[in-house]
Amino acid sequence: MRTGQPITGRPAWYDRNPTTIRKYYNVNAQAPHSDTQQWTYTVPAGRKTFIEYIQAKVRRATAATTAGRPRCTISYAPGGSGLDIFMRAAINSNNVGDCDHIILGQNMVLLPGDIVTGFTGDDSTGGTADYNLNMKIIEFDA
Repeated sequence: MRTGQPITGRPAWYDRNPTTIRKYYNVNAQAPHSDTQQWTYTVPAGRKTFIEYIQAKVRRATAATTAGRPRCTISYAPGGSGLDIFMRAAINSNNVGDCDHIILGQNMVLLPGDIVTGFTGDDSTGGTADYNLNMKIIEFDA
């Protein structure tokens, strides 16, 4: 026989004040440009984050005069320290419609201070590319 309060555990992560956050950058026919940060996300103190979905996609929309390498890069910096490439979609050809696409689902838990950043870039001269950088996360109490 038990007396007193029932023994209860800590709520599951999805029951600890969850907040859905989406970071995205979707643009068509963008001219060549140096590596440019399109969005960033930092896990706040006292919270953790579960990445539910992350995508990097690049597609050559029009041929370049001199082909470079259009790319979408998602970087990760644990605890805000050195930036590491987490995933990169890149095209090394100059054919209209060429595409590189990476999608990952339910793949990572981020801790307070961790940073995820989305970049695009293209070393080509002339031509255009389409870019998609998307991330859906659930942020919850640590």
